[in-house]
Parts: sequence; structure tokens; C-alpha cells
Amino acid sequence: MSPEMTVLAVVTLFYLFSWLPPLIAQSQTYGFPWNAGKRVGEERPALPATAERALHAHDNLRENYPPFAIAVLLLAFTGGFTQYTAWASLAFLAARLVHMPAGILGASWLRSSSWLVGLAATLYLLIMALVALV
Repeated sequence: MSPEMTVLAVVTLFYLFSWLPPLIAQSQTYGFPWNAGKRVGEERPALPATAERALHAHDNLRENYPPFAIAVLLLAFTGGFTQYTAWASLAFLAARLVHMPAGILGASWLRSSSWLVGLAATLYLLIMALVALV
């Protein structure tokens, strides 16, 4: 398997489990009835700042995962993998592994920097996928 596809698998696993920090925080704040309930139209107390940041970090990953996955799959489809696309994929993985904890901990400069690295990696992969398609 190519490095890009391996990174995509790892990022996908991270994506699938990224809901845990916000869920744990919400469970601690709202209790078991909230977990088992319908969660619609219920008044709830405000979440602690850490829990809010966990939700934002999770939402950010949900927004940034699809373009990365599409870029890698397009590169796989076109045979456009190179050593540079492998490095870009690894940069995206590293950026996302830094982004979530930095976001939860409130390290805004680190969170923003890691987001920018992930965005740059995704844009590079998408441009290479477009080049490979032409």
C-alpha cells in the first residue's frame, strides 16, 4: 500500500474516534440522561471552555477530512503518487494530530499553525491530483 493510502487509513481512524473528547466532556457536563436522550429541544447548561474547544476541534476535523480524503483518492485513481505527495500526506496527518489537542488545550497559535499546515498539504495534494487528471 502506498504511503498516502496508509496515511488516509490512519487519518480515517483518527476521524472516526475524534468524537470521543467532545462526547466525554458533554457526558460529564450533562450526565447519562443526555447521552440516552433525544437531545432535541432540551435546555442545557453551557459547556466548560475545554468542552467547547473539543467540539470546535472535532467540527474542524469534520470539515477538513473530506477534501484530504478526496485528494488522496484522486491521486490513487490517477496514479499520481510521488514522494512529495507522500510527504504532504504525512504533513496533513501530523498537523491534524497536533490540531485537536492544541485546540482542546487552548493553544491558539499552535492550533492555527497546524491548521495552516494541514490546509497547505491538502491544497498541494488537490493541485497534484488536478495535474494528474489533465
